Amino acid sequence: MTLTAPDTQSALAPLPPSRLLAIARGLGRDAATWRALAQHDPDERWFLQLSSNSRFDIWLIGWHAHQGVDLHDHGGAGGAFTVVEGELLETSGHIDGRRPLTETRLGVGAARSFGPGHVHWVANPSVEVATSVHVYSPPLQTMDFYGSEPDLSFSRLRTESATEPRTGVGELRGLRIEDEPGISLL
Repeated sequence: MTLTAPDTQSALAPLPPSRLLAIARGLGRDAATWRALAQHDPDERWFLQLSSNSRFDIWLIGWHAHQGVDLHDHGGAGGAFTVVEGELLETSGHIDGRRPLTETRLGVGAARSFGPGHVHWVANPSVEVATSVHVYSPPLQTMDFYGSEPDLSFSRLRTESATEPRTGVGELRGLRIEDEPGISLL
């Protein structure tokens, strides 16, 4: 019998978006795990890192009425999220800007997965609270925030640490999306 050393390169490779989606959906269905932890703060979007290891991390995010976060990426990480309460509105595209941004309403049970080049703006368009479960691989370290340009390109505005207190810039509070025609990135 011949033993070979494990391939550490593949052992630490990021998980594919399909696997991240399965993790997000599985945890989303396990309300006993997340429901007691979820919070919804009217003054700021609430988030909690539920778990982290060398391959992926899991976040729980509470969105009060009309809260959101500006156009951003996940610092080179792929990811997935599922809505477990309420509704979210995602405006998304790819950092290469080769296609226009698209807008999707996501209700309870809806889920999305994406690769490292994904950029999106996410908001709770409702007067009701929303909660979502997010999974990133490799673990989320930074978020780059962007402005969108008329030629479909993006300009990076700033980078923020995912694990340190955030500046609050880029957090959308008290928005009434239906009353803000300029807020859609479409």
